[in-house]
Amino acid sequence: MKEKLKNILIWVLLVGYSITALSLTNVEYKNVRVSGVKVRIDDNTHNKFISESDIIDVLNKENINIIDKHIDSVNIHYIENILQHQNKSIRHAEVFRTVYGELDISIEQRQPIMRIVNRNGDSYYIDKNGQVMPLSKKYTAHVIIASGYLNEPYMDHVGENMKQRMSKKDKSSGEIIPDLFRLVQVINNNKFWRSQFEQIYINSDGDIELVPRIGNHVIIIGTVDNLTEKFENLEAFYEQGLSRYGWNKYKTISLKYKNQIVCTKRI
Repeated sequence: MKEKLKNILIWVLLVGYSITALSLTNVEYKNVRVSGVKVRIDDNTHNKFISESDIIDVLNKENINIIDKHIDSVNIHYIENILQHQNKSIRHAEVFRTVYGELDISIEQRQPIMRIVNRNGDSYYIDKNGQVMPLSKKYTAHVIIASGYLNEPYMDHVGENMKQRMSKKDKSSGEIIPDLFRLVQVINNNKFWRSQFEQIYINSDGDIELVPRIGNHVIIIGTVDNLTEKFENLEAFYEQGLSRYGWNKYKTISLKYKNQIVCTKRI
């Protein structure tokens, strides 16, 4: 019985000590002032849209003066929203308070997979999540470029997501950017195609063409219907046809027609 009472007393003392320690820690934490800002940017070796100075500039522009303020008074959710709103190259921002008085800002950059250049020279990116994003003055991403008879300006797609547009697209509208996004997704999911294609061109008939890095020919996709079948046919033709006759024998390789590959020889 005495042993049981002893254990209960020890447990009560431990709980009391923990509550007291937490209370003191909380009081001390509220007295901590912001001593600095630490910015961490992911994937900064491949994409360089954002730098630490860009983040500090946004804070200064918005008059977010946090140095020497009580750290508990800093509205971290407001800062996150401001950063994501002011810089379209930011996909996600997280802000943390540390017990040492630092504000830790973690930035996830958008990752473009395609650059659109329309007929009027208006240019913008589509990122891997289908989000439209503007070009950067400080960095150019090395991604597939889509150009030609494209009439869709950046302002028509601000705030849009191409993944959502693919399911809602009206074929009679003439809109083609969602189709191009789908095509680039297929290309990027295959190591060989990803290394083979660097440009997409929309010709005057509205057909999608692929310009390869190797070979002096153009591949006419037509539309994005039956893409899996078209790329399987192209792969077979590359292995059985071009490997035998050479990469420069044909001017065009058309995959437009179901279960057919129609080639135009170079004169």
